[in-house]
Amino acid sequence: MTEPVLQLNDTARVAAIIGRFAKPQLVSRGNSYATVRDFCDSVDQLPQIAPLDGDLKNVQRPWAVKAILAHCPPPARLVEIGGGEPIVSGFLSELGYDVTLVDPYDGSGHGPTAYQSYRARFPHVKILRDLFRPGLPDLAPNSCDAIFSVSVLEHIPPDALGPCFDAMAEFLSPDGFSIHCFDFVLQGNGADYAYAHAQRILAEQARLTGVTSEPSLEDLLNQLRADVETFFLSPQGHHHWRGGQNYSDFPFRKVVSLQMVASRITG
Repeated sequence: MTEPVLQLNDTARVAAIIGRFAKPQLVSRGNSYATVRDFCDSVDQLPQIAPLDGDLKNVQRPWAVKAILAHCPPPARLVEIGGGEPIVSGFLSELGYDVTLVDPYDGSGHGPTAYQSYRARFPHVKILRDLFRPGLPDLAPNSCDAIFSVSVLEHIPPDALGPCFDAMAEFLSPDGFSIHCFDFVLQGNGADYAYAHAQRILAEQARLTGVTSEPSLEDLLNQLRADVETFFLSPQGHHHWRGGQNYSDFPFRKVVSLQMVASRITG
């Protein structure tokens, strides 16, 4: 049997991580984007989940951990949507969280299928092999302190975004947090679809949390375009996701990570 992943296995290190990042001022609420500054901090402080292969997830995964620590200190109850390999959920479980991961493991969207392997490797994460949806029988209404996702919302079809956020409204506690980061194609193949889809995602987050005063998507994009510290998908990361396809069939795109943190009541 595959040995469980022990990313920390050090109570002193767990306490140090919680002490450093369980501060709301470190990750503000609202909409934002990934930065090189945050990535470098993650490489220094959370190297277990911030590798150096150039993928956007290297900045997204530690950002999600920081956002959760900042707004929902352990032992809170968390649900990860579509996490695939439970890298973030596993790390959070080591920090003392009660974590459930919901993923169909059916390979959709180039996603993983290794359900049994992940159950063996991450024994402290409750893994539900299902779509995240309203009425999910394994979750109780209003029972979750935070629901989060990492590079998932961009893969959800437009007509499924509403039901996904309806499920968040069902399972989040009244003051629970909706925390998500997702890939956004700023330039290149798929940019028009990405823009329209991001608008839908931000609108669903606003519907869930009642936040209507956020800057527009275009304002956020203008800010990241002008910011020298914006974190972009690297050529190495693109090559990884090219997966052996001819470059002409999968040309490079300028891709960033957009981030959202909001409470159902206070925003």
